Amino acid sequence: MLKVNASQWLRYRTHFKLPRSIETATTPTVKVFQPTPTTNSVSKTIVRSIGTQTDSVIPKFEAAPAASVTAAFQDLLGVSTSDTKADDLKNTFYQRELPTTLVRFASPEGKKLFREAMDDGHAEGFFPLTGNFTTQSEPAYCGPSSLAMVLNALEVDPKRRWKGNWRWFSDEFLNCCSSKEDMKKNGITFDNFACLAKCHCDVQVKRGHEFTFEEFKKDVEMVTSTSDTFMVLSFSRKVLGQTGDGHFSPIGAYNAQHGKVLILDTARYKYPSYWCPIETVFESMNPIDVETGRPRGYFLLSYDVEHPPISLCKVNPESCSVKKPTQKKEEATAATAAAPIESIIPTESSAEAKLNWSTVAKSFCQRIPENMWLEKPRTLEHVVQLVLRNVPKEYTSILATQSLASFNATTPDKAEEYISELLYDTTKSPLYPVVLDALYPGRENQSYTPLDYNAAFATLFVLGSPRMLYTSLPREIQDRLDKFRKDDDMTQIMKQEVHRISEEVTDLTTTFCTCGPGWSISDSNNLDEKKSCCKSSNK
Repeated sequence: MLKVNASQWLRYRTHFKLPRSIETATTPTVKVFQPTPTTNSVSKTIVRSIGTQTDSVIPKFEAAPAASVTAAFQDLLGVSTSDTKADDLKNTFYQRELPTTLVRFASPEGKKLFREAMDDGHAEGFFPLTGNFTTQSEPAYCGPSSLAMVLNALEVDPKRRWKGNWRWFSDEFLNCCSSKEDMKKNGITFDNFACLAKCHCDVQVKRGHEFTFEEFKKDVEMVTSTSDTFMVLSFSRKVLGQTGDGHFSPIGAYNAQHGKVLILDTARYKYPSYWCPIETVFESMNPIDVETGRPRGYFLLSYDVEHPPISLCKVNPESCSVKKPTQKKEEATAATAAAPIESIIPTESSAEAKLNWSTVAKSFCQRIPENMWLEKPRTLEHVVQLVLRNVPKEYTSILATQSLASFNATTPDKAEEYISELLYDTTKSPLYPVVLDALYPGRENQSYTPLDYNAAFATLFVLGSPRMLYTSLPREIQDRLDKFRKDDDMTQIMKQEVHRISEEVTDLTTTFCTCGPGWSISDSNNLDEKKSCCKSSNK
């Protein structure tokens, strides 16, 4: 036990003060202690009898307000008060009410529609999709989330680690064509989705105003009756009577009897999956997107294991972009005509954009036509130089790789023989020496092999590139180039390869080329050329 002597105790008691919460019960006045010897009850006063102090006070413990006691107790338990909750929930929402024109999938009517769709064989894609159905991880991630769901439904191996030891597609991984910050803030456009999809699977792009209702209905019937092709819609919520505007979501089923499409909405925190009239869905893809100046549409996604797509996410983007010419027209013409092609290929310091399918397509539908008009080449060698330096060298490598892979898939034992024959036949083309002169100016003084692989494939590429690239050239150069491109000057194996390259480039420009913003030629005299070029690239 703690021992305290008398003087210490006296000093402590003299300076002792009661807590502030202890006050008199009803009045602060001090009452004189009057002992009552006749009572045996214990006095309710506290007597201060040290020294000459004989006054006493009636203590009162002040009760804290009930609200503060409750708040303190809730704080002790880690529970917020109702006021705090109200502040936290301001300007937040828990789902939205579906418009009356739409039918909730989980409702009795929605279930009935689904049973009928199953009986008719138009719900085949529903099960692989719902088996991989995830809510988008960000409010603006409807596009990447829809694509990730489809890729997992197609059982595509992403060839990259997701978490732990597992490979899996997640919407935050799909940032090949846009940065994560930009996607979180603005989402992705129709073209961005096409770019992302082309990096991971086979995609057919259907832009609004370019297809009829009957064509759309036929595609809906096709994708809902199979489980190896899926459709992702890019539509306006406003047309459906919902809040917001642009949105992406896949469709899971089609009820032909009632003409309704099941939309598996990736924003499940906002709207559940629902049935929508197919006519309304068709109309929802037609409004103009303010971001692109063009209507939205839909995508048909599939995957061929034997012919996987080329992902530009894995390509070194050192030459993904070309600076716009800043020299005067005469200086640029003279400089590019004299410089070797290697010195003209853009380097990392001149890159302005990430290499993706959209930037590659821009080479054909914007940069090459622009530079053709600015430089006005007068020789075929200059034309070839201009084309090759504006196309990312990675893309030509991709085409060559696809060519070899395509032949390997059919006759792997004869692939080497096929390539050798193709390159040899290409050297016999009248365009081949022209390409050599373009690649190696002054080549008489340089050593080069009789069979130059770069020149051979560049020859095939020029032969297969779209004719719309050359519409601004003088007539005599166009005629000369057309003569080289005639089938009479090519062997059967060359025709096959040129046709394949032509299809690849045409598909690329059809999918990604757009008119409007970004076109820098403003000369009114060339307005018709600009329009015809855009039109050709979007057929």
